[in-house]
Amino acid sequence: MVLKLAEKIFVVIVVLFYSKAFADFIPETHPFAPFKEVLAYAGFAVTLFLITRRWKKVACIVLKEKLLWILVALVIASISWSDLPLETLNRVMPLLRVTMFGIYFATRFSIKEQMQLLAWMFGAAAILSILFAVALPQYGIVGLGFISNMEDIVHTGTWRGIYVHKTILGTMMALGSLVFMFCSIVTSRFRWVMLIGAGLCLAVLLISTTKGALAILLIVLILLPFCRALRWNFTIAVPFFILVTLIGGVLVVLLTVNAEQALGSLGRDVTLTGRTDYWPLMLNKIWERPWLGYGYKTFWVGGWKGEPADIWRFLAPGNEPPHAHNGFLNLWFDIGLLGLVVFTVGFIVNYLRAIAWVRITKTAEGFVPIAYLSFLFLVNLTESFLLEPELFWMLYVSLILSMHHKSSHQRNDLH
Repeated sequence: MVLKLAEKIFVVIVVLFYSKAFADFIPETHPFAPFKEVLAYAGFAVTLFLITRRWKKVACIVLKEKLLWILVALVIASISWSDLPLETLNRVMPLLRVTMFGIYFATRFSIKEQMQLLAWMFGAAAILSILFAVALPQYGIVGLGFISNMEDIVHTGTWRGIYVHKTILGTMMALGSLVFMFCSIVTSRFRWVMLIGAGLCLAVLLISTTKGALAILLIVLILLPFCRALRWNFTIAVPFFILVTLIGGVLVVLLTVNAEQALGSLGRDVTLTGRTDYWPLMLNKIWERPWLGYGYKTFWVGGWKGEPADIWRFLAPGNEPPHAHNGFLNLWFDIGLLGLVVFTVGFIVNYLRAIAWVRITKTAEGFVPIAYLSFLFLVNLTESFLLEPELFWMLYVSLILSMHHKSSHQRNDLH
């Protein structure tokens, strides 16, 4: 019992670490910076130990997701064509650690258990963010302490909690709200705690003023009732989805015609806060090395002395994006069109599997993969979280492997 509790505490701490909490409070020049690496490798060693305890079960599941491992192999191979191979190698190692933890998370816990552990993590993140904003505003509020870029000046006074940017805080709290809502449905004993957690995450999300994350949360919540229709009989489901598609098409047309007013209500403009201005510039750089990219996580490293300078010089001073603000473009920079195609095909396959999984399962857990994949897709339209060594990649690995895990159990039950 004590060991089981210790394992769960370990999981919550590691997942909080992978959410990038406190990541930039100790810069690389700080005397305590090496301890971050020591803790990262210590967590990795424990993860490997826990995996080896059930290696046969792990091997049986992970070998089924071939496209995922082709993608990881491309990331590793990008060391060979990177202009900064040592830098690429240093960036690959964290991704491998996160991937291994995702494997462990999927093979050790059911989706219900995963959501419960994530709920404790997001609850801790929300409470700590409030404490940092109130008690340590130089860390928890933008512009009152360390300033990492021009955006910190623009957004002075907004909450960032235990994260480096208000957008990351808002995105984490949006995902936390979803997790708590699922837990409140599947858990009867602590339902009121889960509802309080959902409310707390939502409150922090609103305070962070991250309207994009709030919009994505609302879109996913709107989609979920329609996902329930996937369990209906086909004679009812097909006309329903045709009707929904027609209504959705009308709404898209209306939003397109009134894009300026719609985006203005969310605090955005038709350029998506300048993103559409620099995306074409990024595509020009991508086409210089389209097939294999620049090497994993190295394009943006050089700053004004490197490749990004060709983009930044066309932008207003102080508006130098540190990444593509689009997960798919960022991935293209990293491992080229080949990597983008491998990821996209894998994502589509897993999304179709998630749709089938809704029909296979009869509980609320069946909606978790499709909800998360929808969330991940929407977030990466304006942010860069794909194939990053952090929580979003860990959950992607965990949930797609969890669907294989569940399918294996169901086939065994049939026999």
